[in-house]
Parts: sequence; structure tokens; C-alpha cells
Amino acid sequence: MKGDVYYGVQFQSMIIDWWHDPVEGEPFKHRGLLNSHLISPSIIYGASDRINIMASTQIGIRSMTWDKNLSSIHHRSESTLKGYKNAKPGILGETKILFRYLLKNDGIGEGSRIIMGGGLSIPSKSELTSDPFFLNGKEKEDHRHFSLSSGAYKYIIESQIFFKQPVNPVFYGGFLVYEHPIEQSQYGYRPPPLLNASISATFKRFDSRDTSIGYGLGVLQSGKGYWNGFEEPNSQSLSIIPSLSFLVNSRFGALSFNLQKPVFVKGAFITNEGNIKQGSNIWQFAISLRKV
Repeated sequence: MKGDVYYGVQFQSMIIDWWHDPVEGEPFKHRGLLNSHLISPSIIYGASDRINIMASTQIGIRSMTWDKNLSSIHHRSESTLKGYKNAKPGILGETKILFRYLLKNDGIGEGSRIIMGGGLSIPSKSELTSDPFFLNGKEKEDHRHFSLSSGAYKYIIESQIFFKQPVNPVFYGGFLVYEHPIEQSQYGYRPPPLLNASISATFKRFDSRDTSIGYGLGVLQSGKGYWNGFEEPNSQSLSIIPSLSFLVNSRFGALSFNLQKPVFVKGAFITNEGNIKQGSNIWQFAISLRKV
């Protein structure tokens, strides 16, 4: 409602166990862990009974654990807290500002909630400063593949529709989010467009703590990314993301725990080298606290 302020904070942890076949000059199998630990504070302000303004950002660290005693120009144990030859350090990820319009809201009772929105994703300086795939044909040298930000501004379009009823599932519906780069980064990187679709259902347990269990299924489609006009390997992919969540009301606000298991259906892990045999095992865990 107008004048209401909705605070939120989320801790998100993603663990990616990856591997790929030997590459030129390094005749051994590459394997390691790419871990991300992020804190995302957010705020939503009711500008009117129909329009909300949301701002969120990411603060954290992304790190690589390299489990080989052999040296590699592609991988090593390192993190985004320190810079590298082609990467700037930092703890700040991307910041998003969204405007949302409530098309329909049947209030606290039964019925539907339909929201349309859009906004901007603002990059941070924790980005790659050169092509880690050396697509221009230059001789490969020591480099890093990951960062906290793509370095490029992106526009965002989203829609949400959810329904509420007095019997289980008490909430069900889904959302659709599309992100597209406005221009390439100052270092020539144009990230891939992303389409994220998700459906979910929440089942109340009707207990004293007002707890509930949620089940969800997401689909993430990534388009093609480019470095200085050259197509980025592995940027085009399709993955499905089943999820399980538990929600409980506490004295601090609504507390939720969420577990996700992304699985690639098409494409591969984007930070691996080129079109070679490779694989990954990904788990994502999040804890969220929200309060009006």
C-alpha cells in the first residue's frame, strides 16, 4: 500500500563442482569448485496503492578452489576479493532498480494478484577486463574466468501472477523475467540475454507458527554473449531448476529457507573452456528474511 516499506535480506550460497577435459598445453583433466556467497539487501516502497519501487544489490565473494597440484593459466585457487591480470576486485555485485505496477489485487482474501514491472540492472566494477577465451586469436596467457558483475547495463522486464485460496495449495502461480544488455561493457563484453520463468505452489501446514512448504520449477534460458563482437563459448544454454522451500513466521518477520538444484538440459557451464567435454554439479541454498 502507499507509504509502506518492505525490507528484505537474503543470504545465497551456490556451490558448483565442475570439470572439463584437457585443453591445449595442459594435458590433464581440469576440476574444481566455484563457490558464491552473497548477501542481498532489498527495499520496496509503496509509491502509491498501485506502484511499488524496488531496489536491491549484491554484496559478497566468488571463489575458485583448484584441486590440482599442476599449474594452469586457466584456473587456480583465488577469489574476487583480489584482482588479477584481467579482473578487477570487489565485494559489490549488480544493483537492480525496478518499478512494479499492480494490475489486479483481490486484497488479503481469495483471488488473484497480477503485477507488471521493469527496470534497470546497474553493474559494479568487479568485472573482467579482457576476453578470457582469447577469441581474437592472441596467444593465451594467465587469466580469470569469473567476476561478480558482467560490467554491462541491462534492462529488465517482468510479470507475476499468483492466486490465493483457502485450501492447499494456498498460493500458486509464477513469474517471468527477461534481462537484456543495453550495451557492452567498457572492456568489450556483451553478456547474454536471460529469460527466467518459474512456477510454484505453497502448501500451508495450518500450525501455530503458520509454516508452509513450497515446491517450484524454474527454467533459465541464456542467449549468446560476445567479447568484442566474437561469440562467447558456452553462453547459450537451457537449464531447469527444481526447488523446495520452507517458510515460517518469526518475531523478526517472514523467514524462508530455499534449496535449488539447477540442471543443464542444453549447453554447458559458461566459465569452462570452449566446446569440449565437460560437466558440473550445482547446488544453491538461500535464507531470506522479509518484513513490512
